[in-house]
Amino acid sequence: MPNQSDEAPELPKNLFSLKKLKHRLLMVGRLLFLVGILIAFHAKAQPDTLRLSEFKEHRMLFEKATFTTTPLREKRQIPSLFFTNQFSNWQRLTPQSPTYADQIHWLHFRVHNDTDTAQTIYINVHSANQIVVFHVAYNGQISTLRSGYMTPSSKWALPEDDRYIPLIFPKGATFDLLAQLSNYAGILPFWTGAQSPKPSFRLQLEKESFYLKKTLREYRQNRPEFQYRSWIQGALALAVLFVGLLYLKYCQRIYAYYWAYILCGFLFSLLKTRAYTPIGQSLGEWPLLKNHLMESLLWWGIGAYLLFMTELLNLTKTHPLMQRWFRRLALLLAGYGFVYITVMLLTNDGGFQQFSFWGGRFIALPIYVFTLIWMSRSVRSPMVPYVIWANSMLGLFGILAWLRAGEVILKGIKLPANMDDLLTLSFAVVAEIIVLSLALAHRYRLLEKEKTESQLAYYEELQNKSFYEKRMAETEMLALRSQMNPHFLFNSLNSLEYLILSNDEHKATGYLAKFSKLLRMILNHSREESILLEEELTALRYYLDIEATRLGEGFTYSIEVADSVDTQRLIIPPLLLQPFVENAIWHGLMPSDKLPKNLRIGVRLADAHRIEFEIEDNGIGRKKAAELRSRSSVKRKSYGMDITQQRIALFNRNYPNQLSIEINDLKREKETGTLVKIVYNLSDEPTNET
Repeated sequence: MPNQSDEAPELPKNLFSLKKLKHRLLMVGRLLFLVGILIAFHAKAQPDTLRLSEFKEHRMLFEKATFTTTPLREKRQIPSLFFTNQFSNWQRLTPQSPTYADQIHWLHFRVHNDTDTAQTIYINVHSANQIVVFHVAYNGQISTLRSGYMTPSSKWALPEDDRYIPLIFPKGATFDLLAQLSNYAGILPFWTGAQSPKPSFRLQLEKESFYLKKTLREYRQNRPEFQYRSWIQGALALAVLFVGLLYLKYCQRIYAYYWAYILCGFLFSLLKTRAYTPIGQSLGEWPLLKNHLMESLLWWGIGAYLLFMTELLNLTKTHPLMQRWFRRLALLLAGYGFVYITVMLLTNDGGFQQFSFWGGRFIALPIYVFTLIWMSRSVRSPMVPYVIWANSMLGLFGILAWLRAGEVILKGIKLPANMDDLLTLSFAVVAEIIVLSLALAHRYRLLEKEKTESQLAYYEELQNKSFYEKRMAETEMLALRSQMNPHFLFNSLNSLEYLILSNDEHKATGYLAKFSKLLRMILNHSREESILLEEELTALRYYLDIEATRLGEGFTYSIEVADSVDTQRLIIPPLLLQPFVENAIWHGLMPSDKLPKNLRIGVRLADAHRIEFEIEDNGIGRKKAAELRSRSSVKRKSYGMDITQQRIALFNRNYPNQLSIEINDLKREKETGTLVKIVYNLSDEPTNET
């Protein structure tokens, strides 16, 4: 075994074999042992030798050990001082011997195995002791074993338990033991001066059979608690995962605050895990953080919970004053949590720990009750009953768990079905989460209902808006078509006047007959939103015949309809082509001196959902027509084209079928003219192809 080791290995069985020790080490060891005996002989109190045959199962060290104390922060070389005279004031250990939070307590005792066999003894160092270090001397060798709940789990003498130190006593062996009991010394000294918590002298030696029976009994007693704690941790872990996914999906603050609250509860439950579990051993590597983080998690969790309440109750709108109060209180609790963990990690001050545990709760409890009453009376929200129920459950179980942890109630008492094992803050959080989950579900249902109602109202508004817009568009289209009628009448009457003044009665009579038929068709079409292409072409022929009568034999026209176009099924807006034909005659052909004056109207099927109309003339072209209008003293504005453009814009805005127009000057050798191409997109409306 290595000398002066800082680790805590179990004493090997061949440790005490004199055959494996070198002669020089044996002589030095005996000399040091004799010196130690002489020093102990001259001390004020000497420990008695505890013989293993004197007790059957277990016994305390009272009346068999001596003790002394040194300042906690005093540095000593251990274990070399085991055999020096640096210790003084040794006293007999009794049940009334005092302990101090700011002192190191040294216990000196001897154990002799006077039985016929090797014995394994387990020293129960008591659960109240933070740091326990045993220096074991035998045959000049010293080994160091550690335990206590502030000792990292990797240094425990017994890997699965921080309360026991095992020792193997060969037959006839006598061990000289020096125990060091103290609280963990932080980086900074205690600042409250409170003597809490105090180490305990109630160290108990237990024989192996008693230890095994006791451990088995404890495991059986703790099994229900372990099962309860396991499903509580599982429920909290599932809630953390589920709410975290909700936040990632919706990115709403209410889920962030709720997730932070559940996370604090989950971590709190993990830190309460027993040391013999894998999780407990892993967390035991950081004992200072494990023991003090729980209090900070408590205050952080309450702070996150208050922020969650502001969102659940929508306090920004329902009660701004309470919302500000909750936010300030949440920030205060979060800050206090950071202050607490910082102070405890630096000082490990038990006085401040006790103040926070009792004082903080006595201060928080009245504020908690006041807030609940204020909320129930002032906030108007369907979530308030859920909040009251959730907090009532949290308060009930939390207070019971608090009193049980402080050993005010149920000390050493087991309720039927191990119900007392449920009296933990983690279970209180789970009970509250169940109610709050119902509240979130109710809130979600209300939001969905509100959203649905809002969508229905919006849909109805859109329908009404669409209906009125359509009616307005129809009215506007009707007004535009009505404007077309007097415009066309004006031009036609001008032509009739020209024929009458020319004394051409035959032409005037024919013109008047065709004009009356055309006027009847236009009046009928003006009341319709759409007409058949055949009706549009018939009206167009009447109009062109009238214009041909006025223009004379120098004017010719043709209407070419492809065989693939079914004029008796294809539907178009009324008076679609007539304004462009009229514009071609008045502004393109009439100012032209060339003969003949030709006008061609073509209709063809471009594809299954597209019809193309072409209006082509060999007139003077747009550029020349614009020059003539600019030089003319009589400004004749083309109202028909303006009205047509407005009609097309309205049609495209209110109907799925779309119209587009392209006007180009023809560039041919020694010829001018204009080509108007109208593309009519039929959307999903079918057309017939032969």
